[in-house]
Amino acid sequence: MNTSSSSEEIFPDTAGCQDDADSSSSSSSGSNSNAASSTLKRRRLRSPESQQQQQQRTDDSGSEKEDCSRSRRGSNDDDDDDMLESAELMESLGAEILHRVAGSGGNSATPFNVSKFPIQRIESDLHKMEHFQHQHQHQLAVPPPPPPPPPPAPQLVLDDGHTRSIQFKRIHVTEDEQQLGFSVSVASDESAAEACGHLTWALRARRGYMATAGQPFCQTAARYLARRGSSDGSAGEASAAAAATPGPASVSATLQAPAADGEEAPVFSRSESAEAAVAIEMRGGVFHLLAADGNALRLPGLRYADRDAFLSDHKILIALTSDGPLKSYCFRRLSFLLAKHQLHSLLNEFAESAEQKLVPHRDFYNIRKVDNHIHGASAMNQKHLLRFIKRCLKACPGEKVYVDKSGQLLSLKEIFEAMKITAYDLNIDMLDVHADKHTFQRFDKFNSKYNPLGRNHLREVFLKSDNYIGGRFFAQLLREVMQDLRNSTYQNAELRLSIYGRSSNEWHRLASWAHEHRLLDFGDNVRWIIQVPRLFDVYRRHGQLDNFQTFLDNLFRPLFDATMDPEGHPQLASFLQSVVAFDSVDDESKPESVVFDRDSPEPADWTDADRNPPYAYYLFYMYANLVPLNALRKARGIQPITLRPHCGEAGPVHHLATAFLLADNINHGLLLRKAPVLQYLYYLAQVPMAMSPLSNNSLFLPYSRSPLPDFLARGLCVTLSTDDPLMFHFTKEPLMEEYSIAAQVWKLSNTDMCELARNSVLMSGFPHDVKQRWLGSGYQLEGVPGNDIRHTNLPSIRVAFRYETLLHELDLVTAPPCHHGGGSVSSSNHQQQQRHSSGGGGGSRRVSRSHSLHGGVSGTSPLPGPAMFLP
Repeated sequence: MNTSSSSEEIFPDTAGCQDDADSSSSSSSGSNSNAASSTLKRRRLRSPESQQQQQQRTDDSGSEKEDCSRSRRGSNDDDDDDMLESAELMESLGAEILHRVAGSGGNSATPFNVSKFPIQRIESDLHKMEHFQHQHQHQLAVPPPPPPPPPPAPQLVLDDGHTRSIQFKRIHVTEDEQQLGFSVSVASDESAAEACGHLTWALRARRGYMATAGQPFCQTAARYLARRGSSDGSAGEASAAAAATPGPASVSATLQAPAADGEEAPVFSRSESAEAAVAIEMRGGVFHLLAADGNALRLPGLRYADRDAFLSDHKILIALTSDGPLKSYCFRRLSFLLAKHQLHSLLNEFAESAEQKLVPHRDFYNIRKVDNHIHGASAMNQKHLLRFIKRCLKACPGEKVYVDKSGQLLSLKEIFEAMKITAYDLNIDMLDVHADKHTFQRFDKFNSKYNPLGRNHLREVFLKSDNYIGGRFFAQLLREVMQDLRNSTYQNAELRLSIYGRSSNEWHRLASWAHEHRLLDFGDNVRWIIQVPRLFDVYRRHGQLDNFQTFLDNLFRPLFDATMDPEGHPQLASFLQSVVAFDSVDDESKPESVVFDRDSPEPADWTDADRNPPYAYYLFYMYANLVPLNALRKARGIQPITLRPHCGEAGPVHHLATAFLLADNINHGLLLRKAPVLQYLYYLAQVPMAMSPLSNNSLFLPYSRSPLPDFLARGLCVTLSTDDPLMFHFTKEPLMEEYSIAAQVWKLSNTDMCELARNSVLMSGFPHDVKQRWLGSGYQLEGVPGNDIRHTNLPSIRVAFRYETLLHELDLVTAPPCHHGGGSVSSSNHQQQQRHSSGGGGGSRRVSRSHSLHGGVSGTSPLPGPAMFLP
């Protein structure tokens, strides 16, 4: 049964999309807007001769469309110069935005979220001018004969029997150009094609960075990117094959089936070249693998990260996020996705519920759920911590547990007697570890909640792994928390432990602590994530670090040593088997006074104690060192470690652009609501996000304004997490508390809850065989074949709707340029050139900035290919 609509609703421009923009940013909007408009004017406002040429191309669009495939294969020096000039302009705009945000103290999101951006007015005026000129010419001259219809786009029908057999009320959007007439202007078609070219460039950039670091990239998006880069012959073959494939008319004509066998299980086999790695050397803040002869060790797929290439891609992406027409296009697509989901719910809600009722045994309570974002030091609720402290006071009051500043050993009883408190006096209110209204927008007060009774020494005694008693109390607390997870059977967690990078033996002490207290016995329910606080300036002021390179050395050298010589570091090597990711944590709202650019000092030269490196600086060097580490781990048969930072909770929006390029998934992502371009990119690439609305409610954003329900409705890969149960939750099952409050406040259906739970398992770092047991043996397949309702309780109707909608959006964005309408589109193929960095005979393969064009970008995007790309 099908439901169709005649045309797609056109939503208003982005001028009204940010209903929650901060009024404080208006004071800085003028300077940022002038900078952006002055740069883009040079690209869009051309000479009268250029405008006449543009008009001539419009009039001749019919004949040029016939030669679209031939012109796309051609190469033109003028096009090359335009692409390089546009890329340089976009890069300079991104750099200017970064410097202006840093100059404003990091509190302004103006370049990304301004309703009065002059770019939008300029584009609107240009479109009106071209529309008027076109009408005026038609009034004065005899109208030419209608141009021949454009060649049909490659139609890819869904030949997957599983997805096609799912019967539900589908929503189809059709567009009759004959009825619309001139309402679809040439200028708007060209603007849409250019927007799609920009989006494709960003997707290709992320795909290259993910492949370089051994991190996953969305299979569906990768196939569509490959389709856009394919030749016309292959596209025609795909069209012919699609025409020969029978299928019901209810299936969207733009769908493409997944591979027949799906993606095979990840196999990490040992490589002989990995066994030859005998040494490591740090160059420019990045570790390099060396063979016995001192030359660079070559591993399959290993290509070191290039700092200059990243800076170029990063600035271009930031400039794209402030481009007016692109913002408008992405906002309309996001609005359409939200409206489409609402229609789907109205039409199929009861069918989804009926499908769930047919599944025996399964319901929301007994499907697997993973808490993807939870800190180990606050993994227990406040009542649990209170009872544990009382037990310790009664069981071992005379045990020496703390050394004060004078060097005197103190017992638990002496500590509490000094505060004139007995075990009987202790209560929840006195403990004072729960966040309240006074912590809103006060991250400093929130951090003080980690100190029970407001005393830092109690935190060191009970919530630290490295103290006088060897972290015994903290380990006992975590064992009790993990035992509760084991008893619940269906709840799991990825607990975070801290590595500060102040000394080289932190890793060995942490691994020894985990083995001594048998914390790895709970591997069926718990995986570990290492969080790295961005506190270099604090350590430098206290004389604990000489420079930033020492920080990176302390952070990564033990990992290389344990990977290359597991017999020499047995405890650390065993502990790393359970470590799945790195996290970067700190208060994002703190202003960044410096910008990461080509003038930034190398890590060995960053010694300033008064300036903390910016967010992008931390993330890039963590990513750059994960590249050789993951290549070595994969060659030795070990699961790679991914980058999963805190991002988008507060502070500048460009943090989300940094994470889009470098991170596997992120935590929070609240600021995506202010950046429609990035939000749409996160949807197209299906970047996972673990969101914590209860945590945000106490710190940065009221619960009623949380974007999570809109993100879920639009199809972003989101899930619920707890963050800090000690501060934000009351019950023994904080994850279930998070789900229950969300369901009540946002009226989530049972299908929505199961979708969130399934997303949490998919984005987690649990091994392949564990995910097969939790989600079904084919969980890696795309669409309906990847969902086993007997394990997930997620209706196939919902999975088919999500999959078909994603295919439609990817098909729209990555369609061949001549099918976007609006005249002919051509692109030039450019050859990649590489150069080896000097020194040691090994170096990393670096991409010259002036020769980093990788096939260009199909469509009217003026940008070259991303500087970091797949080899």
